[in-house]
Order: sequence, then C-alpha cells, then structure tokens
Amino acid sequence: MYFNSIIVSAMLAAITLASPLAQPLAEPDTAKFLQKRVDHYGTATFYEQNGAAGSCGQVHAESDRIIALPASWQGSGYPPAYCGRKIQITNNGGGQNNNGKGKVVVATVADTCPGCARDDLDLSHGTFQALTGGALDPPGRFNIIWHFCNVNGQC
Repeated sequence: MYFNSIIVSAMLAAITLASPLAQPLAEPDTAKFLQKRVDHYGTATFYEQNGAAGSCGQVHAESDRIIALPASWQGSGYPPAYCGRKIQITNNGGGQNNNGKGKVVVATVADTCPGCARDDLDLSHGTFQALTGGALDPPGRFNIIWHFCNVNGQC
C-alpha cells in the first residue's frame, strides 16, 4: 500500500510538471507596450462638413471632435486605413487669435484630407475650437504636435 502511494504521488508530480499550466508564464511582448509614441509635427486647419458623410462613411455634427487624416496615411482602400482611430493633438502655437497654446484634445479619424501634407490635420470646428480657445478666425491655421492613440483608444 505504501509503495502504491509513492507511485501514485510520483505519477501526479510528473503529470503536474508536464502540464502547460505548470510552466512559467511567457513574458509579455513588452516592446509592443513600451514603444515610444511617434510625435508628428504639422499644421492644423479646419474644414466644413456641410452635413455630408466623411470618407469613413459617417455624418458628424460640426461640433464633433473629429479630424480628416492626410490621404498619405489613409491609403486608397475603403474604408480608409485609420477610420475610427483616436489621435491626441496638442496646440503648439502660431496662427492668429490662437489662445490655446498647450491645449490637448483627443479626436477621432472620420475623414480623409486629400490636400493635406503628410503630418498636417484638417479638424472639425469642434476640434479646432477646443484647441484654440474658441477661435476659428482666419487664417485658421496653427502648429500642432499629434500622435496616434493605442488601438484601444488609450492616449
């Protein structure tokens, strides 16, 4: 009886050690989580939506915090590559009547800006005004620093 208990205990130990649950957990891919966000330096402008759907297929109010991303980012497929993605934008000064230097806003990609340079963004009225302290006055341009938020929306 004692001998059988030793054999059973040894077999249980062998099964436990061979079990995937007994193996140490793999380290998470920390490079993916710790990767530095890439800041993009560009110019912000604003655009009129006029009740039309953006290239991502949705109609938004002028007050919504959305942006049009340059075609160089969005690509030529449908839906465009970054639709629905969150972007954090910082007002970096410049422009006239810009009372928002240092303000930060998170907006959603909802359209494509075919005339924008690679790191420039076209903003809805709501996004533009949130970053400038309410101004839409001409020339309607100011400097920005922006980056994509994580795919889960965390900035």
